[in-house]
Amino acid sequence: MAQLAIVRELGWPVAARAVLIGAVTITLPLAPNQPGRVVIRRCRAGGQKDGPNRSDGRFRSQGVAGMLTGSWEPRKPIRKGGTMPLSSRTRSLTLLAGLVTLVGAGVLLGFGSHGAVAVGETTRFPAAGHATPVTAVSASAKPDPNLYPFGTPTGHGDYTVPPPPGSPTLVPTIATKTTTRIYGANPFQEAVSVTQHVWPAVVPENNASENNNVPDRPWGLTLLTPDDPLTAITAVPLLHFPDDAPILYVTKSGIPRVTMTEIKRLGDTGMSRLHNIDAFLVGAAANQTVESQLKAAGLTYVEVTAPTVPDLANKVDQLYGSIENPDTGIPDMGNGVQNVMIGSMDGTDYRYLLPSTHWVSHMPSGLLWVHKDSVPQATIDALKRRQGRARMYLFGGAGQISGAVAKQLAQYGPIIRVTNDDPVDFNAPPIDNPIDTAIAFAKMWDPSGMVGWKITGPGHGFTLVNINDWQAAVASAPLSHLGFHAPLLFTNSSGKLPAADEHYYASVAPTFTMSPGDGPYNMTYVIGSWNQISWPQQARIDYVSEMMNRRVWKQSSGSTYGSSAPTP
Repeated sequence: MAQLAIVRELGWPVAARAVLIGAVTITLPLAPNQPGRVVIRRCRAGGQKDGPNRSDGRFRSQGVAGMLTGSWEPRKPIRKGGTMPLSSRTRSLTLLAGLVTLVGAGVLLGFGSHGAVAVGETTRFPAAGHATPVTAVSASAKPDPNLYPFGTPTGHGDYTVPPPPGSPTLVPTIATKTTTRIYGANPFQEAVSVTQHVWPAVVPENNASENNNVPDRPWGLTLLTPDDPLTAITAVPLLHFPDDAPILYVTKSGIPRVTMTEIKRLGDTGMSRLHNIDAFLVGAAANQTVESQLKAAGLTYVEVTAPTVPDLANKVDQLYGSIENPDTGIPDMGNGVQNVMIGSMDGTDYRYLLPSTHWVSHMPSGLLWVHKDSVPQATIDALKRRQGRARMYLFGGAGQISGAVAKQLAQYGPIIRVTNDDPVDFNAPPIDNPIDTAIAFAKMWDPSGMVGWKITGPGHGFTLVNINDWQAAVASAPLSHLGFHAPLLFTNSSGKLPAADEHYYASVAPTFTMSPGDGPYNMTYVIGSWNQISWPQQARIDYVSEMMNRRVWKQSSGSTYGSSAPTP
């Protein structure tokens, strides 16, 4: 009966005591010359002890699988359930467990209706109706005591988050106080995770409010292939109102299942100002297989193609202008201002223009291309349509767009460079890079063109992507279209936040003088997989972005809402 008493204390079901086949040996290490008693406490499946006081017993294993390979650290004798005396540094205790079964090289414990546990292998325990993996802890594991002072956590979470009823394809994400992971292991998943975050798509299309219900479901779609950064960047102006057409990725041979599933979930309303068309097929996305799949699903589309990237940019400019401002056909801010974002298409210089994708999803603008030392004819044609009223923003320094090109462009309107240079702060121009350019654009404000995010204080959103993941930068543009309106920032490391980003986050971190409940607060959307941007890097952003007390004597960073952008 001794083994049955132990089983009862462990909280195992009576059904688990059916057959005795073998025995399990548990090694109990003690400190030298430290007598003590070991208390066998009842444990729940997750390895937590029954009772609120964790310090009265030191069982650190996870679940029953952990009990077979873990250890106890004895403290003062406690008489609850039963005790067992020990007097040497290491003793072996043989527990006659219920229903111990040998399967291959593993040991299985029968749990009746709860399934079985394989020692040393991934196992599952039911939790709220969902199976959760739990991994047994190795007795030889040596966790970093500074990271895990009470032992290394194991398993894959003690429970899972199911999708909401009625939306079975939604994928749960990981968020902290001031960050949200928009996860994707590839461009297709990244784009879907963005649209799932922005558009719930729960209001029926025949609802009287749905045609104007911007936050619920999109009005259209923009389909791209993830193998051509210049074409993808060129297409982003189509995303903004009145199209409201987020980006999803397809291939040259069809629509992946993850994308098609999301197209069906979104159920766009159709773009009323474009004959209720459902989708723009841009570049290589305009292929026969994609079109056949869309037709079969009942979607309509228009092809947006051209022989060269500058020609495509000109065509997108004309198409979007005809929808947004049919009177003149030129994208317009509503007050006659005709802004144009311009970048270099040489090498990887398109990275400098990537921050503009989040702006053109936020405000009506043109987006055109040049080479470092020349201007394509298609770009000239687009600028001439503006009849001298173009206001051009050149992304990058002279290393990306030469002074000669800037001078040539200036005959069509004012030129403003978006760069890390400032003639007052720097004796000589600093070496520019996309990380600095993105921060400069996030802080910039040009009142004449009403361009720039003017974020110099807290109360804002940001989007962070790995600079090598241009697909995520493009696909995340809807995060600046709705919601927090989060401008784009870059990291160039999967593991560490760049110093420039760290300093910027610290400068705009919120501080309070009366109560942290007064706000405001920041939010950063972290795009991509853990390989693109690690969990420690996301946690660092959360740490830097947390609300702080401005009255603490050593507080030297952060700001208040009044420190944010100047009023236009």
